[in-house]
Amino acid sequence: MNDSSMWSPLKITVYRNFWICAFLSNLGTWVQDVAASWVMTHLSTSPLIISLLSFTSNLPVVFLSIAAGYFADLGHRRRILLISESMMFTAAAILAFLVWKEQITEGSLLALSLVMGIGFALSNPPFQSVLTDLVPNERQAQAVLVYYIGINITRVLGPTFGGIILGGVGPAAAFFVNSLSFLGLILFFWKWPVKEVAVPKDEKKEIKFSQKEFEFLFSFHNMKLWVEIFIVTFFASSLWALYPTRGRVELGLNSWQYGSLLGFLGLGACFSTIYSKKIMLPERTGLSLAGAYFVYAVGLFFIGIAPSYIYMCQGMFFAGIGWLILATLMNMSSRQLTGKSHLKATMLGVFLAVFYAGMALGSVSWGAFARMGSTTAAMVTSAAGLTVIALYKFLNSKVVSAQI
Repeated sequence: MNDSSMWSPLKITVYRNFWICAFLSNLGTWVQDVAASWVMTHLSTSPLIISLLSFTSNLPVVFLSIAAGYFADLGHRRRILLISESMMFTAAAILAFLVWKEQITEGSLLALSLVMGIGFALSNPPFQSVLTDLVPNERQAQAVLVYYIGINITRVLGPTFGGIILGGVGPAAAFFVNSLSFLGLILFFWKWPVKEVAVPKDEKKEIKFSQKEFEFLFSFHNMKLWVEIFIVTFFASSLWALYPTRGRVELGLNSWQYGSLLGFLGLGACFSTIYSKKIMLPERTGLSLAGAYFVYAVGLFFIGIAPSYIYMCQGMFFAGIGWLILATLMNMSSRQLTGKSHLKATMLGVFLAVFYAGMALGSVSWGAFARMGSTTAAMVTSAAGLTVIALYKFLNSKVVSAQI
């Protein structure tokens, strides 16, 4: 392995330690996602109530990510990360205890999911900015790629382990495993060798949004990006809100089958990663996004009409392909904006706020739709909406290419 290889960042001790801790934490998160939705489907069969689990997890990002990014830019990344990771550790531990004692309720599960969402909202902007600070500038692209490869591996392994733990030991053990998974990152940030530099008082006044930055952030071009992200995630959220109802309540899947659903989503994401160099070319971002929207819509449609476990797995696989591409390209498009400002974590916070606003509002909306009608009608409708957006994006990208 030479220094120019894709895996070269792992030769750097501090990055390797960070990567291992982050990998274990992501693995635990996927295990908990399976366990939380499994427990909720035992507490309630209402699509609306079940969809609130996704809603409470996503809502805090809408309101807290921009502020978290701003304070991270002021030099408080390590403090924010320690507090947020400790919050999630505590919430997962309480969930494990309540499930073990059989005292869990719909309200307590939603409340603790909200706390987990708050922790995620606070940690994500500074976490993403730390990622590239652990390696030299020439290795930053490789560091980001290796990190996301790890995430995609956990997308497959985490839900599979979650299903095995559910079937073999029970949901309390799954929550306990997730609680333990945060300890590595807590220890890493506690002993983080990269010391934060205190910002002098006379410079703190300069670290703020200037009028030009506001004008740039909300320019017509960028507003189109924010609106597109919101609308797409609004339709895409139907999967995360309704797959528990489709799989557990309507198809009656066992714990292993249910856990493997997200595993097939992860397999689709891994498939996208293999062909990422061909799919995610900067000059064809518009066309790639259009394709991702359509493939994700195909996945939604299959999940919505699936008569059995096998068909639902196929839908999750297609959705995984589209999800990774659309989420990655949206993130990359937003990161390009940060080059215009010194408030990089804040700008990432804006992207996360818009992204999860669509996810949060979409989750509760599709849950309400399914309650009034059916989950099949809700998912087919969301697939149709995303297909229309894909067609518009494709035609618009073709017009732009022709003009160039």
